[in-house]
Amino acid sequence: MKVLLNEKVENLGYRGDIVAVKPGYFRNYLFPKSLAVPATPALIKLAEGRKEKVVMEKSQVLENAKDVLKKLKGLELKLKASVSDKGTLYAALAEADIVEAIKAEAKVTLEPSFIKMEHIKELGEYSVKVQLGDDLEEEVKVIVESEE
Repeated sequence: MKVLLNEKVENLGYRGDIVAVKPGYFRNYLFPKSLAVPATPALIKLAEGRKEKVVMEKSQVLENAKDVLKKLKGLELKLKASVSDKGTLYAALAEADIVEAIKAEAKVTLEPSFIKMEHIKELGEYSVKVQLGDDLEEEVKVIVESEE
């Protein structure tokens, strides 16, 4: 069945897109969360009229994302953390810590959901992926050192 998305749905589409989904997915997930409505002929016509504006907005977002990735290219973050006698961190470094370090170093504000990593629990050098979209990603080098 064809539906009009009210919001961006991961792995499905963006707000205003008309997509085909199975009736059960629409009935049990999309409709109860107000993520989509059934695509009537009138809604399809309206959505096609807005398509040009949405394409322009998407291209602007894509351009901004590419600029951010240029700033992140080759970025090396040095983070200091408290460690135990065994060399493990008292508190693991999470996505929010990486976002703060990127903001301080590269003057770029990111959402924690853009950072793809396992929590860092030991000293050392790590590679963290920043993913802004399907084909928009960059590796950032993170070096974790002792505060001492």
